[in-house]
Amino acid sequence: MGCRQSNIVHPVNKTKKQEVNDEGGTIDDTDIAQPNTYSDDDIIISKFLSLKDRINIQVADSQAFNKSFIHQRQQAVNNTLYRKTIESWKPNSLQQLVQMIKSLSNGKSRIDQHWIIFYWIAHNIAYDTVSYFTKNYADQSAEGVFRTKKGVCAGYANIYKYLCDQLQMLCEVVSGYAKGYGFDYREGAPTETDHAWNAVEIDGHWYLIESTWGAGHLNDSKAFERKFNGYYFLARPNEMIYDHLPKDEKWQLLERSIKMDEYMQMPKLHPSYFELNLELINPYNRAHVDLLPDRPYALVLIRVPSDVQLMADLKLNGKEIEGADRVIFDRQKQIYCCYFAPSNIGKHKITVYGKRNDSESSTYSSALELVMNVKKIPIPHISYPHTWQSFYDFGLKVIAPKDRANAVWNDNGSYAEILMEGPDDVQLSCDIQYNDVKIKNGSLAQFNNDKKIWQLLFAPERTG
Repeated sequence: MGCRQSNIVHPVNKTKKQEVNDEGGTIDDTDIAQPNTYSDDDIIISKFLSLKDRINIQVADSQAFNKSFIHQRQQAVNNTLYRKTIESWKPNSLQQLVQMIKSLSNGKSRIDQHWIIFYWIAHNIAYDTVSYFTKNYADQSAEGVFRTKKGVCAGYANIYKYLCDQLQMLCEVVSGYAKGYGFDYREGAPTETDHAWNAVEIDGHWYLIESTWGAGHLNDSKAFERKFNGYYFLARPNEMIYDHLPKDEKWQLLERSIKMDEYMQMPKLHPSYFELNLELINPYNRAHVDLLPDRPYALVLIRVPSDVQLMADLKLNGKEIEGADRVIFDRQKQIYCCYFAPSNIGKHKITVYGKRNDSESSTYSSALELVMNVKKIPIPHISYPHTWQSFYDFGLKVIAPKDRANAVWNDNGSYAEILMEGPDDVQLSCDIQYNDVKIKNGSLAQFNNDKKIWQLLFAPERTG
């Protein structure tokens, strides 16, 4: 494929000659790579990278996110005293809560005052899953939400506005369309608004507040999972537009209004996409990705900072497809090449995850989602072995099996074989496991000096 460090070998011309290696086994020349059939992927990648007609979505108010604002916002978010104080509150009434907020907010900036409201709501109000799934909505007024400590998006927006009103801070409830739980690119554009959030005025500038998503999300079990996310506190409008489209265009707060058709075509980008400074090169500003022409795979290109790592998966009907994805970092171009090889027809979901190298956590956060609609089974079908970053750091290449995630059995079925190439100063070892237990004497790594190829042999003790 096109990435310079891809090390992926594609269907090649084959010969039938066999030669004896140094250890007495055989290496079949049919397993040794010939010229790459898909070598012109580099041309395709270069074309994607050279596109100049890029859409630039800009905030209408160029002074809204000035350095002073960004600094004050981050100070409020990082203020642990605010958090501890708010978490200790046990108000018995909405009026008592207002007094607590006023007391803590006294003499503080508008940004701090909004943060206090945002954090209390996100920390204390749970999403009302019963109302959401039954469509039998409970009282979504500020009083009703405070009393039950539950609400749907309208309830979150209403109590936020109520609390702002008590502090004489301008706040509006914004109705619109969101790419939240249950959103499906395949269902077409919604005909009725399905979400609500807030717009607030601070020092003559308008900003967006999304306390519902700041509190957590619905998981695959249809349960509310509380997971605080400060990203949605005064989020940038040119980022929010990817999953929040106001019914009234003025609340987009953008230089150029986004219409419904364009909104539905835009990819679903998560907070980590922006926090990690990712740039989706292909598909550009589209939610859908297609197989490359005359290829059994799709290609997603993402430009990243040098301290970011990505991984990805491909799902069909909610199930991850084993061996269907390969993510490769091209150091020269500073891009990730993400390959996806479906094995069946259907509307697949691509998810790309990211993390910073210096992060203390080993967890990757979902950064973006794309849809791939496969209407015809790709031929030839290929799959990818699982690799780690060290595979590329060491400059390794899998010679055989080609385009397969499984090792190949020899002719008599006594062992499976993997052939690999690597630099002269790299040594390989291997093992085979069953139920996470290493099989003693079940593997052998040997180097063929004539072919300059590593032969990795595996002899399982049982089926499975």
